[in-house]
Amino acid sequence: MTTQIDYQALANALLSEQSQRVRTKAVSSTPSSIYGHGPGGLFSSPGLSRPLFSAMILPVAGLQSMLPVRSTTETNPLFGIITGVTATTGANPVGVCDDPPTSGVSKLCTHSFVFGRFSRQTRVFDIDRAGRVTNRGEFLDLTLMNNPFDRGTSANVPSAPGMNPQQMAQNEVAKALFEFAVSWSRDFAKTLYTGNPTNNTAGGGYKEFYGLETLVNTGYRDAETGAACAAADAIVRSFGSLNVATNAAALAKNITNIFRNLKFLANRAGLDPVKWVLTMPFGLFYEITEVWPISYMTYRATAIPSGSTNFVNSADVEKLRDEMRGDLYNNEGQFLLIDGQKIPVVIDSAAPEVATGTGAYLADIYFIPLTVLGGQPVTYMEHFNYDTPGGAVEMARQFAPGDSYYTSDGGRFLWHKKPPTNFCVQVLAKTEPRLMLLTPYISARLANVQYFPVEHERSPFTDNYYWVNGGKTAGDAYAPSYYKPTA
Repeated sequence: MTTQIDYQALANALLSEQSQRVRTKAVSSTPSSIYGHGPGGLFSSPGLSRPLFSAMILPVAGLQSMLPVRSTTETNPLFGIITGVTATTGANPVGVCDDPPTSGVSKLCTHSFVFGRFSRQTRVFDIDRAGRVTNRGEFLDLTLMNNPFDRGTSANVPSAPGMNPQQMAQNEVAKALFEFAVSWSRDFAKTLYTGNPTNNTAGGGYKEFYGLETLVNTGYRDAETGAACAAADAIVRSFGSLNVATNAAALAKNITNIFRNLKFLANRAGLDPVKWVLTMPFGLFYEITEVWPISYMTYRATAIPSGSTNFVNSADVEKLRDEMRGDLYNNEGQFLLIDGQKIPVVIDSAAPEVATGTGAYLADIYFIPLTVLGGQPVTYMEHFNYDTPGGAVEMARQFAPGDSYYTSDGGRFLWHKKPPTNFCVQVLAKTEPRLMLLTPYISARLANVQYFPVEHERSPFTDNYYWVNGGKTAGDAYAPSYYKPTA
């Protein structure tokens, strides 16, 4: 007698057995979270008033918040830059029937962009702990009045169901997601500038894409042959660590000259109209606008008769300074006047700056082309699309239990609910982004610009001298009762 095997049933049984095995070994059995409510909860102080205010600041990711974001499944894309046509060869004909010189051949420089890989996870939670309060003196209507994420700080932060900063003190889910989002915002903001694959971990669990410090640079080489591609190089110039306050004329001359060269190249290459922005830290822009109006009006050579004096109207200087700063604290309307054009300035907390001594800082000024030809994006973000047909989510549906995996933000972030250990749970997310700069030759960087603010503003980064916090991470942990029932 021949036994008939139901292969579908067998496969389902194997998958079920596998999922049960997987679910027994993931989350630690020791909770690591500090809860918001209940005994020892951060917000469990009896009689704590409803309104909460945050003194925390997060990185204002100015440039990243304005870059388009596109999904892709291409791991190793190649982009081309026509760098020129070689010289004509041969001599001019002598006779009317002689051959003329031969035209040159086109040259192509290819460049590519790599994915980064960023991930973070929540702490381990005991779900049995959620929803508890210490006693009737504890309130669950606490509300965070100001939202630290409403200043362009969430450009690279995954969204998640239940993520509402105003409710972070009301329940354990909101608190956990708030802490997760804060960590993500701070930890990955600087990679837009400093990202470099040399920082990747050995096993590939953490990867960085090429940031602007690498992309806005010289020394471009063909991605396939390694041949030098000087025509693709950005303009990179050092200001020599000169102080903007005492070298304002030199600063105006350098910035104007860089922008003039960029416009010249873009025009001659047929890329007009181009939309550029300048990016720099808050403190540097403020110090530049202190001196730019007067230097802009006076740094050029002016023919003045001998014995005459050139006067500058102070009212005009103040007016230009105020106009260039725009709505400074909401990051709206900032610009530098360069050759009569208002070039937008993006104030970016993620733009690197280095403390060089008492009160002295160094930073770079970036000239970034956002679009060419009247709207064609050339600087933008890409991310691997986890929602692609046949991709991660579709595979998870077949090979992983239940809703262990899901995506957010149009497939930009992949979330994983770790298999629980009894009542202990944890969630993590990852993304694979990259920064694209298709026309590096019309970008530029003025490096090593020094400035001396009267006092540096507070920093959103925990490794910065001007980062501050304080207070406690947990409340008082009362025993199950104050005294036992009998003496």
